[in-house]
Amino acid sequence: MPHRRERTIILAALFIALSVALGYALAEIPNVELMTLTVFVAGAFCGWGLGSLVGGLSILFFSLLNPLGPAPAPLLAAQVAGFAVTGAVGGVVGPRIAPITWRGAAVSAAMGFLLTLFYDVITTLATAFIALGVDRFAGGLAGVFLVGTAFVAWHVGINTAVFAAAVPPILRGARAWERGGTR
Repeated sequence: MPHRRERTIILAALFIALSVALGYALAEIPNVELMTLTVFVAGAFCGWGLGSLVGGLSILFFSLLNPLGPAPAPLLAAQVAGFAVTGAVGGVVGPRIAPITWRGAAVSAAMGFLLTLFYDVITTLATAFIALGVDRFAGGLAGVFLVGTAFVAWHVGINTAVFAAAVPPILRGARAWERGGTR
């Protein structure tokens, strides 16, 4: 049986693989993804430091190995930052979420909402910078956000619901697993 530290590192590697696999599995459906959930849960399981690493590496691998080509550097940096923050927040907030209660679902929904909104804002800023350049960035930023509003609303709404439904039971199972039970 591996020691706790070794087990946690193995678990982090498995979360990276799961996150990337789920990213590709749902890639054909615009703004529906389970990578954010997986990275948040990885943080809850592995702690904020490894959770942040899982988030950053997951999106880095997904983006760099994308069949459509890698994201431009500013967008890639925003993606990595967004997912690193998601993993870190999962490590800080995840262990404090009450499993299978309305409070746990509400906190989970709020995390899904805030983390997805944060990710969408920073990646939209990066996209605007790429599309508009330095000279037209400030003047065209509102237009870029306006064009993406429906996509952001859809992404944030889906992740809010997914977090509310999935995080509490996953964390309950994780706590039972940590205790060595199946409850």
